[in-house]
Amino acid sequence: MKSFIVLVSLLFGSVAGAEVKKGDHFVELDAKTAGGKHFRLKDMAGKWVLYTFGASWCEPCHKELPAWDKLAPKFAGKILFVTVNINNKEAEGKEFIDSLKLKHLFPVFLPDENSPALKAYDPDRMPSTFVVDPQGTIQLIEYGYSAGDETKLAAKLSEVLPQAIYHLT
Repeated sequence: MKSFIVLVSLLFGSVAGAEVKKGDHFVELDAKTAGGKHFRLKDMAGKWVLYTFGASWCEPCHKELPAWDKLAPKFAGKILFVTVNINNKEAEGKEFIDSLKLKHLFPVFLPDENSPALKAYDPDRMPSTFVVDPQGTIQLIEYGYSAGDETKLAAKLSEVLPQAIYHLT
């Protein structure tokens, strides 16, 4: 376990985290789409976006991403669900995302451990989820995943998103 914590620290910085909090401005992503195009936060201006940082080696991510994929259609047209894969090798990240057969999450890849976004968010608990408003301000942060968290997230999204009432079926 100790060697795992050291490895995570080397890859992502200190285990203490970057202390990103609600109300902070979301740091620009320097990610790429599966097709190799740049994906930037500024391209999402005017939209609500849920970003979840994860990787193939993150066991909770194997459960969280399919759960968010089932939740996303309930918020269609209100918020875009983006999965930010941080595998060091982009090919491994793509293989992981492909294996999950996600239909409603938009995958982007951020394999560079020197990324300003990774340094800013320093995801010490995986997965790390951030809901960002149309002005780029973080409105909600969730760390980790346990079964049933999708119901909790749906309730929180219904509180955060303007003029919307959502019901899980």
